[in-house]
Amino acid sequence: MNQATNRDRLNNTGNGFSTDLLNGQVALVSGGGSGIGRATALQLARCGAQVVVMGRREAPLLQTCELIAEEGYQAIALTGDTREIEQIEPVLAAIDEQFGQLNLLVNNAGGQFVSAAKDISPKGFEAVIRNNLIGTWNMTKLVADRFMFDQGGRVICITAAVKAGFAGFAHTAAARSGVASLIRTLAVEWAEYGIRLNCVAPGTIETSGMGQYPIPSDQWTSSNRNLLGHLGEPNDIANMVVYLASPMAKFITGEEFYVDGGETLHLGHDAREMIDPEMFKKRQRADQADPTR
Repeated sequence: MNQATNRDRLNNTGNGFSTDLLNGQVALVSGGGSGIGRATALQLARCGAQVVVMGRREAPLLQTCELIAEEGYQAIALTGDTREIEQIEPVLAAIDEQFGQLNLLVNNAGGQFVSAAKDISPKGFEAVIRNNLIGTWNMTKLVADRFMFDQGGRVICITAAVKAGFAGFAHTAAARSGVASLIRTLAVEWAEYGIRLNCVAPGTIETSGMGQYPIPSDQWTSSNRNLLGHLGEPNDIANMVVYLASPMAKFITGEEFYVDGGETLHLGHDAREMIDPEMFKKRQRADQADPTR
């Protein structure tokens, strides 16, 4: 996707949210330098939140801040690796010094690579677990310790649509499922502190990261993969995050929301031919031509 097209997609808000929905709130988005993280940071800023984007590389974070500034909002960029506690703590200290609060954590940082399970090395498997599960735990626990056990807050984790299996990604399927189970557990334990925790599980989203996958984009949208027949956009995920972060979701915690165009239901979609009149007639004709069928 070229830069102009990507910018158009990010600017196509279509969210219907009030621009003061999150006024007075401070949000930290990990992995905020591209894709879903960037779109989420933009949408949160558009809804009135003070946004901090975090990631390992400063340049893409600054690009996100520039996009936000172009729309008349402000954001700050802080570098850090979610896998390393000693890199997270200075980020949280800077937020505490500047704002004195942190109301929303969006755990978006993560990553994986395509591989058949039989070919994944122990080191490769562990790396993806650290990226997606350990990093999420580190961020969630440290943010809760410093801010949310006293002030309450919301934690939203970006996982993946893996409940039907995720061939080629056994490592991230394990990690993301672990995150979802962790969040359900923390939702029970931390409710008394006024902390709501939820997950958003994207299906196939059109981002620059799709280039690493061997499947062409037209196959991602084929009828047996996606009921709606098109890829998702980063804003589809960002809008769900905004909703879960807002007072509209005050009675929701411990849930994982699939935003996947019905991708997880593709087996059910294959079975729809059973009630398709044209398919039924075709089967009747085949049966008449060959009574032994």
